Amino acid sequence: MIEEKFHELLAGEELGMSFVAFQDGKELVSLHGGWADRHESKPWNADTLIPVWSATKGPMAVCVLIALHRAGMNSESLVRRVWPELKVGELTFGELFSHQGGLAALDERVSIWNYDAVIAALENQEPQWEVGTPGYHPRTIGFIADEMIRRLDGRSLSVFWHEEIAKPQDLDFWIGLPESEHHRVAELVPARAGKAGEPKVFYEALLQKDSLTRRAFSSPAEFTGVSEMNQARAWAVGWPAMGGVASAHGVAKFYDWLLRQSFLAELIELRVSGLDKIQRIPAQYGFGMKLESAGLFGHPGAGGSYGLADPQKKLSCGFVMNRFEANLFPSTARRALVSQII
Repeated sequence: MIEEKFHELLAGEELGMSFVAFQDGKELVSLHGGWADRHESKPWNADTLIPVWSATKGPMAVCVLIALHRAGMNSESLVRRVWPELKVGELTFGELFSHQGGLAALDERVSIWNYDAVIAALENQEPQWEVGTPGYHPRTIGFIADEMIRRLDGRSLSVFWHEEIAKPQDLDFWIGLPESEHHRVAELVPARAGKAGEPKVFYEALLQKDSLTRRAFSSPAEFTGVSEMNQARAWAVGWPAMGGVASAHGVAKFYDWLLRQSFLAELIELRVSGLDKIQRIPAQYGFGMKLESAGLFGHPGAGGSYGLADPQKKLSCGFVMNRFEANLFPSTARRALVSQII
């Protein structure tokens, strides 16, 4: 049944895509098809990599939590113990990484390519709302996570991820893609014109000049979209919030590994729920993870990719593709693949 759903989706508006699922350490589903480029000259296969945007935030959060534990701290520890220059008062790491810190948008315009400038701007930034209200940090949370890892461990988050998790677990999920793997990356193709994005309230805010939503999705500046993510320097830089490059197998296997970790409960504990000040819709967050109904958790990425897990059934899945869609979250059709196994 899932194979039929997959091929129906591929025969529609998709270009190239993969869906992989694991259950309790064993690969359950592995489906791949289509094309890796808009000219349909390079077949998409199981080894195809693609930028997964904010689906990188799951691995990002795990790196931070592990580094905290190694330093004798946890999600209830105060942020100021590690980064006292941030103007967040008595904020805990759990509050910060559940998007309650109010640092989603920067008042100062700095380049996303200038790490030191972004860190300085974050230290100068006054929080834009009080703890207790969720507000998604699309870009800044990655720089915050990276700086925390550097202060706790000495390595960048990109190096920490590769050396401590991705390489030991043989995960085909890269935060900072080496040149040797560049040939495997598929071409991202923009969404088809003429389709309005959903939810409308989010896209209305995104198009509104000087709205907090628009500012958050452009802080730090100098990175606008799909065309730039097709460039090798964007794959290589290793932005922890949005720069991951992965196969569906890598995404699904990461969540399969995560389901067996002792810190899972701390990661997926509900920390805040309510109307998200940035996305403008109701949201629930754990420690860097989006929480869904029936105990599901994970993180989607711009354009439609996602990683998702079910702790009760010990199931995990990863979906990646190269045809963008305008929706804030993966479409119903793409998420329907999950319903076939969960």
